[in-house]
Amino acid sequence: MTARVVGSLFITATAAGVVSAATQGTTRGVMVFVMAVAIAFIAPTLFPVLKAHGEGMAMGYVVARTLEVVFLMSAIAPLAHVHIDEVWGHASAIYFCVSVGLLNVLLFRSRLVPRWISVWALVAVVPYLAGAVLVLLDVLSQTQAGALFVPLALNEMVLAGWLLVKGFRPAARDVTPAGSGRA
Repeated sequence: MTARVVGSLFITATAAGVVSAATQGTTRGVMVFVMAVAIAFIAPTLFPVLKAHGEGMAMGYVVARTLEVVFLMSAIAPLAHVHIDEVWGHASAIYFCVSVGLLNVLLFRSRLVPRWISVWALVAVVPYLAGAVLVLLDVLSQTQAGALFVPLALNEMVLAGWLLVKGFRPAARDVTPAGSGRA
């Protein structure tokens, strides 16, 4: 059940993010809000599953996603006068990248999902982070950096699809972290 909820939240967050990038004004603000709410629920929903495979990293994931949401919400003025502040919005992308790293190291170690999904994310986060930093530094526009964001967005949709269809791997859910004394 947790895997399905998380998969649905990933899809909601990504879809809202895509729509927000393609719209302006109030619609954009509402979509960023929907994305932020979905993101806000991903980490605490995953935490009970992830903590068995590395509690510190799992908590780091929760903190990074929380900071991402704080920056996203800071980017939105009151909905009556919606305005997305690009600096705050792109600063949230930095925390998103940190959360991607933490989550996918945990997923790789735990084998909760196939390792190729985690490896893909760990590779795809590099151009995403580069694009976010280049947009923050005003070297690239959001549109120009868009191609750098696609591999990670696709990865999240594959992860979401896997979680919805297959869930977490049963054998991996019950594994304790290395060094805990249990085999």
